Amino acid sequence: MQHAPRHPNRRDKKATQARKAVAVLFILSLVVAAVGYAYLTGQAALRPLDPKTFCPTDAEGPSSVTAILIDRTDTFSLVQQAAIRERLNELKDQTPRYGLIEVYAVEPTQQKLLQPEFTMCNPGKGENISKWTGNPHLVEERWQKLFATPLQSLFDTILGGGTANISPIMESIQSIAVTSLGTPELAAKNIPRRLIIISDLLQYVKDYSQYRPLGNFAQFKTTPYYQSVRADLSGVSVAFWYVRRQKTLPLQGEKHLAFWRAYIADQGGTVDKVWDVPGL
Repeated sequence: MQHAPRHPNRRDKKATQARKAVAVLFILSLVVAAVGYAYLTGQAALRPLDPKTFCPTDAEGPSSVTAILIDRTDTFSLVQQAAIRERLNELKDQTPRYGLIEVYAVEPTQQKLLQPEFTMCNPGKGENISKWTGNPHLVEERWQKLFATPLQSLFDTILGGGTANISPIMESIQSIAVTSLGTPELAAKNIPRRLIIISDLLQYVKDYSQYRPLGNFAQFKTTPYYQSVRADLSGVSVAFWYVRRQKTLPLQGEKHLAFWRAYIADQGGTVDKVWDVPGL
């Protein structure tokens, strides 16, 4: 005898609907929790910023400090300008969020210490911002208009070079060490600090000239002049972007670079890179 198929009764239907409702609520709770976590994480990552420099004003301060010293006391060739500009743009793009960039030009310091021609922290790009917690488009626009474009414009201007009667590279390094890189507060925070020197490294002032036969650093270290220009570069990473010029080639080279490596090391710094800028 064949029985008719059993149809679920009203109690079974209610139980099935209840299970579906529980599953839907569970999924919704997971979504809400995920959104809430993303929001709280994003809010925790936000830091109070100086409206002019975008640098954090909390106790932690910038995430890194990069001081760029450009020696425009002589001209750069077009090839050198292009090569340096490309490398500077890479540096700009690789600077971490809240990393501080300061740009200086080699100048005399008898009357006043060097003042940065640009000082600003990277506010972060749109790709660093979650659409759940912020507005990536506005952040990217801010990065482009207020950080990237002004910095690019300064690079274009400062690489035009010029001429000067003196080239006080050591005095300029000393000034940056005192005001930007070597302050006790900054050293105590243990954040990356680096100095990039874009120059032919030919010091030329009244009291000391490298246009004369170059002695070794051990001899130079004993002079009163060295004592007047030395600084504290402890913990600072230094890079030389070495600019060679046709008229000074006999004065430049490995012996010259060895002098400058010793000069930085004696002040506590570390030369971690020497880039031979293409062109003459």
